[in-house]
Order: sequence, then structure tokens, then C-alpha cells
Amino acid sequence: PQAAQVVRVKTVLDEPLPLIIGNFTQLQQVVINLLSNARDAIPAGGTIAVSTRSLGEFSSTVVLEVTDTGTGIPAEHLSKVFDPFFTTKPPGKGTGLGLSVCLGIVQDHHGLITVDSQDGRGSTFTVLLPVMPRVELSRQGSHQMLQPALTASQDKGV
Repeated sequence: PQAAQVVRVKTVLDEPLPLIIGNFTQLQQVVINLLSNARDAIPAGGTIAVSTRSLGEFSSTVVLEVTDTGTGIPAEHLSKVFDPFFTTKPPGKGTGLGLSVCLGIVQDHHGLITVDSQDGRGSTFTVLLPVMPRVELSRQGSHQMLQPALTASQDKGV
């Protein structure tokens, strides 16, 4: 029998974050894929750190980072990790589509996803997403900020 994998999850979540415009389900898929890959990268157990913050002088970008203390990605594979069907997992353990899907979703949201990794020392995936532009409507001298219909904080399952 194999020993149980013990994974510790640390979170540092800035609140409140500026609002972003996006497809909730697609962005949720990005988070799930990144967390799943982080878990798979620490087969003997370890730590996954999830952080969020705003970036830029006027908080023009929201940043999500997922870091693991796992096996890391060999330097020769770093340029290929977002390619469709590329995987470092053993046969039958991955399709090589997760990070490719993440890249497509993030780009569709006018964002950027990057990876920083050292073989044997873990990886950090960083997602940068633009903040929703502040649109003020003038109505009899009052200003209102447009709000999206759904924000991530409304779904406690994430």
C-alpha cells in the first residue's frame, strides 16, 4: 500500500480585489487545472500556496499565483508546457490539455499566464487579468459604478 499524500494549502488572498470581467466557469476551470497540476507535482506531499493581489498604480491588474513545492519542471520543458498534448506526466496520467486550455481561457480574457520553475524545487504559475474598467454614469449629478452580475466571492465553492 502507498502512503497517503499530505498536501498543505496556504492562502494569501487580498480583499477586496478589483472586479474583473470574465466567464466565471472558464476562470474556475483555470484555477481547478492549476491546483490539480500542483497536487500532481507533489506526489510525496508538500505545500501548495495560492495568492491573489492587485497590481499596478491604479490596480489595473489582478494577479493569481499558484505555487507548489513539488518536482518542478525541467528547463528543457518550460517552453512547451502550454502546448496542446504536451505533458510531463506518466502515460495514462494526463492528456496534456490542462495548461493549453488555461492559456486559451486566460488569453480570451485579455490576460497573461506564465510559469517559473526549477527542476526539483517546485513551480509557480502566475495569471494576470485586467481589471474591469471603471465606468461612471452621470444621472442628475450622481455617479454609479457598473457591477457584474456575478463575482467569485458569491460562490463559496471556489
